[in-house]
Amino acid sequence: MVDLYFKSEETKLIFGLCELNGKAQLDFFRIDYSYYSNKNKAKNWYEKIKTKLENCEHGFKDMAIENLNKLYKGMGGKI
Repeated sequence: MVDLYFKSEETKLIFGLCELNGKAQLDFFRIDYSYYSNKNKAKNWYEKIKTKLENCEHGFKDMAIENLNKLYKGMGGKI
């Protein structure tokens, strides 16, 4: 299905990480309790998102990665 709101997967991720916070951000990424209780699930999610962001050239890429790191640390992850 074509996304009518975002130019790419990367811009969608950057929006979620840079423009949203709290419950809205968790809902946007469909993060639930299982990510906080299952370290492997959280790590897999984090690495998948980080890889996509590292390979993009968006101007907010660095801010998005910084916010991704904060979100992942909140799940108990170690960077």
